[in-house]
Amino acid sequence: MPKIEQFLNYSDVKACYELTPYNATKAIQIIEILKEYFKGFYIFLEKAKEQPNPGFTFRPIDLISELDLIAKNNYSYEYQFIYDVADLIGELKDGHTRLYSSVYNKYAFYQGLSLYSVIKKDGTQQIKVFNDVKDPSNIECQVIDIDDRPAIDVITEFAKNNIKKSRDLSVRFNYALASLSFVNGAFSIDGQLFTLRTQLPKKPNISYTLNCNDKISKITREWQVPINDKSIIVSQYKSPYINGNSVGKANLIFDAFIASFYILQDFGVVLISTESSEDYLKYLYLSDLTFGFELLATIGIKKIILDLSNNGGGDVFVAQYITKLLFPNIQTFPLDMKVNNIILPFIEETSKIKLKKVGDIFHYTTFIPINTNKSFNNVTDFIGNNTYTRGGIQVKLTSKAFLNQTAIYGGTLELSTPPKLPWTEKDIIILTNGICVSACALLTQRLAEINVPTISVGGFPNTRFSFATFSGGAAYNTDSIVTSLGQLKNLNSSLVSSLSIPSTLTLYFTIAEAYSIKNPNEILEFSFRPADYQLYYDERSARDPSYLWIQAAKYFEK
Repeated sequence: MPKIEQFLNYSDVKACYELTPYNATKAIQIIEILKEYFKGFYIFLEKAKEQPNPGFTFRPIDLISELDLIAKNNYSYEYQFIYDVADLIGELKDGHTRLYSSVYNKYAFYQGLSLYSVIKKDGTQQIKVFNDVKDPSNIECQVIDIDDRPAIDVITEFAKNNIKKSRDLSVRFNYALASLSFVNGAFSIDGQLFTLRTQLPKKPNISYTLNCNDKISKITREWQVPINDKSIIVSQYKSPYINGNSVGKANLIFDAFIASFYILQDFGVVLISTESSEDYLKYLYLSDLTFGFELLATIGIKKIILDLSNNGGGDVFVAQYITKLLFPNIQTFPLDMKVNNIILPFIEETSKIKLKKVGDIFHYTTFIPINTNKSFNNVTDFIGNNTYTRGGIQVKLTSKAFLNQTAIYGGTLELSTPPKLPWTEKDIIILTNGICVSACALLTQRLAEINVPTISVGGFPNTRFSFATFSGGAAYNTDSIVTSLGQLKNLNSSLVSSLSIPSTLTLYFTIAEAYSIKNPNEILEFSFRPADYQLYYDERSARDPSYLWIQAAKYFEK
């Protein structure tokens, strides 16, 4: 049989995208719909106008005004317009908030290699080749230049301008490069956003000047486009230091699928990859998590490291369960949402429904007032009468409230009383590379507020940076809104029309903000919280996380 080609050519994909010319009328319609969503649901629309706190790197944005400016531009092709809108939204640096096109983000563009950063003993930072599926002899070569510019400058500039997932430049720098990720019980390469992109790159190739054992060479890599998906990319690396039962010298004692439990020297390591799970497996996952922690306690482990590097978040209730499992007596972060003429009908109409599955973000029974232990009496109490100043503008918000934990998974999941575990905040260390997002961020930020020490890995030399990112309280998307438009029969027809977004586009956005417990007026998403300590990758620890675990364990004594 003839060999089936796995990749498309960059030029063919570009030609395909250029088949659709720019339509100004359609573009204006898209802009107006997006503006309605942002005005109605995006909790940080006004806050985004404010200057960033020291430690963060992003610019203030009047998003509505800048969307209007894009509508006045002229383009040759539709994809150029879509990318400009997506890039503007990306400048919010809110990882929950992005525009996805099923047409123009359909493909992944890959160069067949992954880069990473190491800090040498003399304190200098280098970019090196982590993996190269085309020419493995390039692995561990130093990357001196990229397109004839210093490699570190190019990666830093790319992280600053092109990566949208964090307000902290050091975290974005880590996103640009490769690191190991634990997913579904196995390790793969994560990040690598410099060499793995979802927008059509501006040019068909990139050149790299390499130093391989003092031999200088220059390679040029074309963008490859996998025909199906990027799974053929992430599956092409296996660390020589990791097998099914061990990571370096750490031995696996229990696999909970979304978490693995190890013993290394005299301490335990809990590697938590995600807070996501299929509904029908949630009981199993949470029961397994509980068993894993109990097992460490039974064995007599006195200290544990929670490694949440490259944790992509997921279900807030799973994060809350882990928080409560470790520290039963602490409360989770309170939330609130906007109140205006766009979102209010969704709250009011949803709250008229006697839900079979409690947990809908718009239903008042999903929340508990911060000063009681029971649900709101009615939707009016949930809506409240609360006005705050955001970006110099008065904004109405719902009453601050906790998520109703008795409504976990629609009240259908009955869990046994969690065991009493022996560890205090002095016995636990949180380790991440800053890519601990969403539900993971809520988990780690809450533990940090009761003084659990935190360590961030990577970034820039001697620059402490965030151990978690985009900790907005809850995320939503236009697909879910459109579903509600069809279910809530009493919505005004003009409102339905104004929110009817083209089926090829999905806007993801932060719908609820989370507040600190220690500082009740502090919005977590805009609070710079650097880790207590910083570690760096080297040639071994980048491939063997147990080396980082051993380094992190030294901070138990601090």
